[in-house]
Amino acid sequence: MRALIIDLNNFSRFPTISVGLLAAILRSADVEVSLLSPLARGVKGYVRVPRETRWNLMKDRLRYWSAVTQFPLVRRLRRLVAERFNPGGSADREIIVRHAIEMLEDKPDVVLVSAYTMYEDICKDVATACRARGIPVIVGGNYFSLPQIVEQWLGIDGVSAVYGGEPEAELVGLLEDLVRGVDVSGYRGVSVPGRSPAPVMPPLQDLDELPFADYSDFPWNRYPNRIVPIMTGRGCGWGKCRFCSDVITSAGRTFRTRSLENVIAELRWQHQRHNTSLFVFLDLKLNSDLGLWRGLIERFPSAVPSAFWTASVHVDMRRDHGLFRRDLLAAKQAGLVRITTGLETASPRLLSKMAKGCDPDRTGQFIRDASECGMSVRLTAMIGYPGEEPEDIHETTAYLVRHARWVERVALNQFQLKPGTDLDLKSSSRSDYLPKVNRGALDAGKAVIDFTNTAHASIEYRRAVYKLMGVVNQINRRELASGARIFEGVM
Repeated sequence: MRALIIDLNNFSRFPTISVGLLAAILRSADVEVSLLSPLARGVKGYVRVPRETRWNLMKDRLRYWSAVTQFPLVRRLRRLVAERFNPGGSADREIIVRHAIEMLEDKPDVVLVSAYTMYEDICKDVATACRARGIPVIVGGNYFSLPQIVEQWLGIDGVSAVYGGEPEAELVGLLEDLVRGVDVSGYRGVSVPGRSPAPVMPPLQDLDELPFADYSDFPWNRYPNRIVPIMTGRGCGWGKCRFCSDVITSAGRTFRTRSLENVIAELRWQHQRHNTSLFVFLDLKLNSDLGLWRGLIERFPSAVPSAFWTASVHVDMRRDHGLFRRDLLAAKQAGLVRITTGLETASPRLLSKMAKGCDPDRTGQFIRDASECGMSVRLTAMIGYPGEEPEDIHETTAYLVRHARWVERVALNQFQLKPGTDLDLKSSSRSDYLPKVNRGALDAGKAVIDFTNTAHASIEYRRAVYKLMGVVNQINRRELASGARIFEGVM
């Protein structure tokens, strides 16, 4: 069997871990695999929080205003610009589809599309080309665990099946039956045209049974540095944030972890195979399992000498969260040069509404300790959360000013109401759950629910947002510490 994988994720700094796993599983069953990576074909990659300029502050404020304005003409112009230049827009579509059609000339038996929902139009073109050649197409990705999304994608002419959940356990048999024309609706997690979306495949439990991801097909010459992505587990050890969609999409449901031995073995294997000592851990919070977290810190230097790595953690309220100064100092000595945590807001009132499980003072201690241990600290923050008032934003602004000398990057995100989250489910069943928020329809292309928040239309609120943006821009204009520069734009 010959399989073509189309990677519609297009990370610009490292390979796609889910696609690397698909390739490894198929090759272990003697399936011939080819990969279409948009980055290899000239499509621009998208970086995360690069170094800012003063000019970017003006652009960010304009983007924010155009996103929340009530003027219909402005909103329409914003949509037109997004259709052209955002990931998956027409600027990318022509390149990706042209190269996909070229690769179909090699007559693969099946096409697998790994996609974010924003790539729907590209998938339509690819599926049309496959249908004309009699090639079955199966689509998967994190958001295909949501029936509303699955139903829309099942309507794409040429799509043979949509997979919801983690496909590794049954992937090979599923593809063999799909190629033979056998009805695959009996497979768990598989939805087919003409039928209702199927229940999602239950979460995979034994992660040690998976092969190590195969990144040999990716355009290594296009990445600024040879960074290998790793995940020690799936899901989040906290998993309660009301706004978070990561914990309800396909790989995030419930927390599961690999064994320390298995992770160390993969670090050695990827280090030798790709001749690199740079790693990015993509776990939602790497300190979910403290035994693995501390074991990783202890054994990393012997597994990969002189390694450098980056990770995200959650500064939670456990008595032992694994992020004390002694832990951070040991992690720095083991090569951890950049660390991210979700601040979201410095308002205790708003943190409680989010069910974030964090305290600003404890997060502040972590920020100082991590920086003084020699790490580059990155925070995520959020504006626009339902119930947020100007005073909440002022608290976050003042907090960032107080901690600015210890922070090198802040990713400031605008709140999105994601389908399937706790916030969505409660607000859809109780009209009074989100006062002043008017829910709209699901935008399946963006995997968000449209809404307006009248509380955030005031001049006072917008002034508070603009002031916060100014402080964030000042922090993000700094050059990263020398040890973390290889991870600029990664996370």
